[in-house]
Amino acid sequence: MKRENGITLISLILYVILLIIVITMLSRMSELFFLNTKFITENSKYVSEFNKFNMYFLEDIKNNKNTYAVSSNQIIFEDGTVYTYKQNPDNGIYRNKVKICNNIVYCNFQNKEQIVNNITKKIINVRIIINGSKLFETENDYTLKYW
Repeated sequence: MKRENGITLISLILYVILLIIVITMLSRMSELFFLNTKFITENSKYVSEFNKFNMYFLEDIKNNKNTYAVSSNQIIFEDGTVYTYKQNPDNGIYRNKVKICNNIVYCNFQNKEQIVNNITKKIINVRIIINGSKLFETENDYTLKYW
């Protein structure tokens, strides 16, 4: 008797079932990937406002050894640079009368000191809350130039 090799109905059904399982797994992973991408895109809108502030503020922190005045909504560095938080109606942070951040719900500046190896370091604590579909909150310590 002659033996014929080929695809039987059972093997064809198994191939189709296996293909459906693989496609289902790939579509589920793709769905989760795009949901997470949307989440990251929404959060990056608010983080960009903080990044703009951080870029300017770090430059001034590196160039100054002292501050003239620190209040809850304003800081004045020794070189004359002023950061001001104006709540209503602007809700923004200004650097020398130029608005650098929008949608700021809360901004607080605090002056601290820390002694490390007999060196007194002046630290500026900044707490910012940015408004969006949800609130983005961050609190950072910046050390003034001490050498």
